[in-house]
Amino acid sequence: MRAAYQTLRIRVGNLAEPSTLCHNRAMQTFATRSCLGAVIFLASFSCTGCDDSSRFSTRPNEAFCGAITLGSVFRAGLSPRVQMRLELDAEQLDGPDSPGRVSTFEAPTAELPERRLLEEAILRPIPPLGHDPLSHLEFGEGRERNVVYAVSPREPTAAALLAFLSLRTDDGIEVRLLRPGTDAADDNDRKLIWGLFSLEKRGGSCGF
Repeated sequence: MRAAYQTLRIRVGNLAEPSTLCHNRAMQTFATRSCLGAVIFLASFSCTGCDDSSRFSTRPNEAFCGAITLGSVFRAGLSPRVQMRLELDAEQLDGPDSPGRVSTFEAPTAELPERRLLEEAILRPIPPLGHDPLSHLEFGEGRERNVVYAVSPREPTAAALLAFLSLRTDDGIEVRLLRPGTDAADDNDRKLIWGLFSLEKRGGSCGF
């Protein structure tokens, strides 16, 4: 009987101290929320670091330089001599303004003069892409981000092209130039163009 009485007194005592119970529950809730908040903060900080593209921006005396991929299966309408220069403000990749300019240069030969398909061509944003899954293209591992822009050739009568930019984890940039073209084989202003360029950041203007 004495043991039962003591057990009952303990239970009644606990019930008689609701403030203690509420305090304990409040402390548990606070601790849980604090831990959750810390996890969210660390996750957001980590993601911010991963998504930071500012290192791809070029300074006034810098540019991304490179040449077209030599394999013929990766080219159409462009010779293996074409080089590219890209100037980029990576902080504008998500904005409504152009993030940069792109130029190409094809060295002359004994038969052909030099050619500049693109000359300081503005990377023109395509507004509807911001509301379409196409803006979230994935080209496989090694590419942090892919964005698409329109570019206009040097010749005012020539049809525009699409420029697909891939920001790589090795700090380089890939640029794919695409124009679907027409059935008219002799129409140089609208013929099929496809080229893949691998670019690295360098000082100067890429030699052209």
